[in-house]
Amino acid sequence: MSMTRVLTGAALIPVLLVIVWYLPPQYFLFLVLAGAATGQHELYAMARARGHRPIEVTGIVAGALLIIAVFTQLFSQQWMLRFGSIFPVTACVLVVLAVRLFSRRPVDGALEDVGATLLGILYVALLFGFQVGIHRWFQGKQFLLFLYLVIWASDTGAYYVGTAFGKRRLYEKISPKKSIEGFMGGTAAAMIVALLCAFWLVKSLSAVEAVVLGMVLALAGTLGDLAESLLKRSAGVKDSGTLIPGHGGVLDRMDSMLFAAPVLYYYLRMR
Repeated sequence: MSMTRVLTGAALIPVLLVIVWYLPPQYFLFLVLAGAATGQHELYAMARARGHRPIEVTGIVAGALLIIAVFTQLFSQQWMLRFGSIFPVTACVLVVLAVRLFSRRPVDGALEDVGATLLGILYVALLFGFQVGIHRWFQGKQFLLFLYLVIWASDTGAYYVGTAFGKRRLYEKISPKKSIEGFMGGTAAAMIVALLCAFWLVKSLSAVEAVVLGMVLALAGTLGDLAESLLKRSAGVKDSGTLIPGHGGVLDRMDSMLFAAPVLYYYLRMR
C-alpha cells in the first residue's frame, strides 16, 4: 500500500467522521451529493471513452434529486400509498428519454446515450443515496460508522492477506490481482471489526448478528468492487478518475460502499 494512499486516507477519514458524527445531517447530504455528482462524472467519462455521449447534466441533476428524495423521506408510507415507491425512478427514466428525444443530436447512438445516462443515475446516485438513508433514518451515526469500519476492514484485510498469501485468483477476467485468500482475509477482518462494533458502537446488535452482518457486508462490498472493475475494463481505463491521490477516483474509493449500503439499509428496515 503506497504512502500516498495512506496519507490521503489519514487526511480524509477524520473529516468524514466529523461530518458524520458531529455536524447536522444536511452537511452529510451535501457531501454525498458532491460525491455522487463526481462519481457520475467519472462514469460518464468512461462512457465517452467508449464513444457514447451520455446526457451528463440531466443525469447529475436527476441523481441529486433522487438523493434529496431519500433525505426528505419522500419514500414515506403516505407517499408510497399515493404514488408508489418507484415514482422518482420512473420520473428519471421519463425525463432522460424526453431530453434525448428533443435534443439536437442525431438518432444514431440514442440507445447508448440513454443507457449510459440512466446507469449513472441508478448505479451511482441511487446507490450513494442509501448512505443518506442510513444516516438520516436508522440510528444513523452508529450504523453508518459501523458500515464504514466494516468495509474499510474488509478492503484492508483483503489487500494485506492477498499480498502476503494470495495464490488462487478470485475472478481473473475482471480483477487479476484479487485472490481467494485475500477475499477470505478481508471477510474475516470485517467479521472481527463488526463484532468489536457490537460491543462499543452499535450495542443493539448481538454478537452473532454483528458477525453475520459483517460477513454479508464484506461479500456485498467485494461484489461492488468487482462490478466497478467490470465497467473500467469495458471502458479500457485503470482508474475511474484521479481526484483522490493514491486511490484514483470517487468510484474507485466508494465502489464497495455502493453495494454494501443498500444491503445494510434494507436489513435495518426489516429488522
